[in-house]
Amino acid sequence: MLIYSVSAAPPVDGDVVQRQLTVDIAGEVPTVLTFAGDATNLGEVRADQGATVTLSLVDVDDAGNPSEPAVVEFVATDTIPPAAPGQFGVTLVREE
Repeated sequence: MLIYSVSAAPPVDGDVVQRQLTVDIAGEVPTVLTFAGDATNLGEVRADQGATVTLSLVDVDDAGNPSEPAVVEFVATDTIPPAAPGQFGVTLVREE
Protein backbone atom coordinates (compact mmCIF):
# COMPACT_ATOMS: atom_id res chain seq x y z
CA MET A 1 0.00 0.00 0.00
CA LEU A 2 1.37 3.40 -1.00
CA ILE A 3 0.36 6.49 0.98
CA TYR A 4 0.36 9.95 -0.59
CA SER A 5 -0.10 13.34 1.08
CA VAL A 6 -2.46 15.66 -0.79
CA SER A 7 -2.09 19.43 -0.62
CA ALA A 8 -3.32 22.43 -2.57
CA ALA A 9 -2.51 26.10 -2.84
CA PRO A 10 -4.91 28.41 -0.98
CA PRO A 11 -8.07 29.29 -2.93
CA VAL A 12 -7.71 32.06 -5.49
CA ASP A 13 -10.94 33.82 -4.46
CA GLY A 14 -11.75 35.07 -0.96
CA ASP A 15 -15.37 33.85 -0.92
CA VAL A 16 -14.53 30.13 -1.05
CA VAL A 17 -16.24 28.41 1.88
CA GLN A 18 -15.66 24.76 1.01
CA ARG A 19 -13.26 22.54 -0.91
CA GLN A 20 -14.35 19.18 -2.29
CA LEU A 21 -11.77 16.54 -3.15
CA THR A 22 -12.97 13.60 -5.22
CA VAL A 23 -10.72 10.54 -4.99
CA ASP A 24 -11.04 7.81 -7.63
CA ILE A 25 -8.70 4.84 -7.23
CA ALA A 26 -8.57 2.19 -9.95
CA GLY A 27 -12.01 3.14 -11.26
CA GLU A 28 -13.80 2.11 -8.06
CA VAL A 29 -16.63 4.17 -6.58
CA PRO A 30 -15.18 7.68 -6.04
CA THR A 31 -15.01 9.14 -2.54
CA VAL A 32 -15.82 12.82 -1.99
CA LEU A 33 -14.06 14.51 0.93
CA THR A 34 -15.11 17.96 2.15
CA PHE A 35 -12.73 20.51 3.68
CA ALA A 36 -12.95 24.07 4.99
CA GLY A 37 -12.61 26.80 2.38
CA ASP A 38 -9.11 27.77 3.50
CA ALA A 39 -7.75 24.21 3.76
CA THR A 40 -4.44 23.49 2.05
CA ASN A 41 -3.70 20.10 3.67
CA LEU A 42 -6.15 17.66 2.13
CA GLY A 43 -5.10 14.54 4.01
CA GLU A 44 -3.72 11.28 2.71
CA VAL A 45 -4.65 8.94 -0.12
CA ARG A 46 -3.84 5.21 -0.03
CA ALA A 47 -3.43 3.21 -3.23
CA ASP A 48 -2.07 -0.16 -4.25
CA GLN A 49 1.04 -0.31 -6.43
CA GLY A 50 0.05 0.16 -10.08
CA ALA A 51 -3.40 1.63 -9.39
CA THR A 52 -4.50 4.65 -11.41
CA VAL A 53 -5.40 7.49 -9.04
CA THR A 54 -7.51 10.46 -10.13
CA LEU A 55 -7.93 13.43 -7.77
CA SER A 56 -10.31 16.28 -8.55
CA LEU A 57 -10.49 19.44 -6.43
CA VAL A 58 -13.41 21.89 -6.62
CA ASP A 59 -13.78 25.13 -4.64
CA VAL A 60 -17.31 26.18 -3.66
CA ASP A 61 -18.13 29.83 -2.93
CA ASP A 62 -20.55 31.29 -0.39
CA ALA A 63 -23.36 31.28 -2.99
CA GLY A 64 -22.88 27.53 -3.61
CA ASN A 65 -21.21 27.95 -6.99
CA PRO A 66 -18.60 25.25 -7.72
CA SER A 67 -15.41 26.08 -9.59
CA GLU A 68 -14.14 24.14 -12.56
CA PRO A 69 -12.23 21.12 -11.22
CA ALA A 70 -8.46 20.96 -10.95
CA VAL A 71 -7.49 17.37 -11.81
CA VAL A 72 -4.38 15.32 -11.06
CA GLU A 73 -4.02 11.76 -12.36
CA PHE A 74 -1.13 9.38 -11.72
CA VAL A 75 -0.23 5.71 -11.42
CA ALA A 76 0.73 4.75 -7.88
CA THR A 77 4.40 3.81 -8.10
CA ASP A 78 6.78 2.91 -5.29
CA THR A 79 9.75 5.26 -5.69
CA ILE A 80 11.00 5.07 -2.10
CA PRO A 81 14.22 3.04 -1.86
CA PRO A 82 14.83 0.73 1.09
CA ALA A 83 16.97 1.91 3.98
CA ALA A 84 20.73 1.55 3.62
CA PRO A 85 22.10 -1.78 4.84
CA GLY A 86 23.17 -1.97 8.46
CA GLN A 87 26.78 -1.93 9.55
CA PHE A 88 29.16 -4.34 7.84
CA GLY A 89 32.89 -4.72 7.96
CA VAL A 90 36.05 -6.20 6.55
CA THR A 91 38.55 -8.22 8.57
CA LEU A 92 42.14 -8.99 7.60
CA VAL A 93 42.51 -12.77 7.68
CA ARG A 94 46.06 -13.40 6.43
CA GLU A 95 49.12 -12.10 4.60
CA GLU A 96 50.74 -13.91 1.65
